[in-house]
Amino acid sequence: MIREYIFSRSVAETVRVLDDNNGQARIIAGGTDLMIDLANETVETEVLVDITRLEGFSDIILENGFIIIGAGVTMSDLAANSIINCAVSSLAAAAGSVGSMQIRNIATVAGNIIRAQPAADTAVILAALDAKITVCGMEGKKDIPLLDTYIRAGQSVVDAKKEIAVKIFFKAPQNNQGAAYVRLAQRKALALPILNVGSMLSVKKGKIEWARIVMAPVGIKLTRATEAENFLAGKTPSEATLQEAGALAVKNAEPRDSLIRGGKEYRLAVLPKLVTRALTESVQEIIAKGGMNL
Repeated sequence: MIREYIFSRSVAETVRVLDDNNGQARIIAGGTDLMIDLANETVETEVLVDITRLEGFSDIILENGFIIIGAGVTMSDLAANSIINCAVSSLAAAAGSVGSMQIRNIATVAGNIIRAQPAADTAVILAALDAKITVCGMEGKKDIPLLDTYIRAGQSVVDAKKEIAVKIFFKAPQNNQGAAYVRLAQRKALALPILNVGSMLSVKKGKIEWARIVMAPVGIKLTRATEAENFLAGKTPSEATLQEAGALAVKNAEPRDSLIRGGKEYRLAVLPKLVTRALTESVQEIIAKGGMNL
């Protein structure tokens, strides 16, 4: 039962309140999942610590080559932000695909990560961008690679009873780098995708330097297509090469049969096409920026 609702004034105060309540307090920002959990009594807490008024938590800035997203930034904020749309439009598109407009207006990017759902739209593309999340607790501050925040579906290493997420950050893509996000979802359904893929490529002198491909939900957490990534290194990003990478991606995928998302065989059949499409869009972005021969 909630006995107290606190508007925190600083990160230090938030951490102190969490520590003082010994596991009986939780962070709330958007609350789109937490309030449902409280109503269904799947989560119990006595104190809610609201961080929406913390300075800088709703900011998105470009600083020293890094894009920094405050932990209180909503999906709508992210989708509409000029920095994001200019530097990495695929992240804006991912944020714009989350739920309904009402959900996007209050759901936060940090919450989407900490919730640890294996197909969370913004988490998939942020992982492809090699993003990190900064977390503060009584033991201090730490930066965690986004991929490492997942333990399994619905379980994060970030403990909302002890820690507060401060920001998400990643290097802004250069002209010879391109990122893309694609998803497959049920028609007219405000639900998590059947499949989604985030990709990022770096090309130098017409050859792929490296690739990051993140797929979901094809396992208990976000999944890297390492077979495809290794294959792409040093290759010319031709149509045939990208198609072969798409085919190789299934070697790292282990989706389960799902009444909501479809059968395992169906998703394994579709996945190569989504990976190829994401890689193709990444290359097209590099071409559009004039960075293919850098």
